[in-house]
Amino acid sequence: MRELIVDGYNIIHAWPELSPLIKGGRGEEARRRLIAMLGEYAAATGEHVTVVFDAHGRERDRGAGEKIDGITVIYGSRAQSADHVIERRVSMASHHGDAGLVTVATSDRLQRDMVMAMGAAVVGATALHAQVRGVRDGVDEHAARRRREAGFANRLGDRLDPSVRAQLERLARPPAIDEEPPEAITR
Repeated sequence: MRELIVDGYNIIHAWPELSPLIKGGRGEEARRRLIAMLGEYAAATGEHVTVVFDAHGRERDRGAGEKIDGITVIYGSRAQSADHVIERRVSMASHHGDAGLVTVATSDRLQRDMVMAMGAAVVGATALHAQVRGVRDGVDEHAARRRREAGFANRLGDRLDPSVRAQLERLARPPAIDEEPPEAITR
């Protein structure tokens, strides 16, 4: 299974809808929104997504993380930064021969070079943003198309023969004063 490992704060600082939040002291909201966006992406693509955040002062979570919105969220610790967590995960995949199934999302050059040397692919913050938005736009378009199709299919009048529909419309409206009542529908 393909895995996308996201350098959380690196991506937050690079994405235009999240960067103002983190710079404005609303880090929790920025993390929550990134997780939600990545959760939608993972659900649509079937890709396993892990997001890693630095967490100075937190106890290490032993790398297991927690599941939020369908993605794995891992926090580093005082002793191990997000970069170290990411490198360790890629190193383990590399030792198992699975590094080719891992993509790391970061715009950090040193991080990029380290994980590429271990055989993982890298996608920059801008490219990941475009992928996530493209998937979201595709899902939105698919949902809108399904709503249109469902609305069309559910209207009985849309499934009637045009001549029958015209006769029913004449029956439905009251006749004008100088008009004769409509004839019964015959078939």
